[in-house]
This record gives sequence, structure tokens and C-alpha cells, in this order.
Amino acid sequence: MNKAINKFCPRSGKPVSDDSLTEYKNQIVGFCNPGCRDDFAKNIANSPNDTSYFDVVIKEHEL
Repeated sequence: MNKAINKFCPRSGKPVSDDSLTEYKNQIVGFCNPGCRDDFAKNIANSPNDTSYFDVVIKEHEL
């Protein structure tokens, strides 16, 4: 996978881990650990704070 568009996990604020990357709206996003990534993937429709975080990052970087 390519490098994540975010440097810090939206849930914990810790640095993104290479083994915790996932795809969101055709962009690679990261989390601090696989557990955060898996929780996001399972509950993406019920996690407006998480999705809005990535939407803002994507918009800021004009991706």
C-alpha cells in the first residue's frame, strides 16, 4: 500500500502504524494499530466523527 494521507490516528492521536493502513474513498488512511482500523472498518456508517476526519484531510490535501 501507499503511504497514509494522515500521520496520526483519528481515535488515539498516536502515530500511524504501517500495519494499520486501509482504504477510504480511494485514499489510504492510517490508524495506530489494527484494532482501531478494524473498528473503523466495521462501523464506518456509524462513525461520522471518523469519516468526517478523513473527509477533511482529503479536502485539505485536495485529493
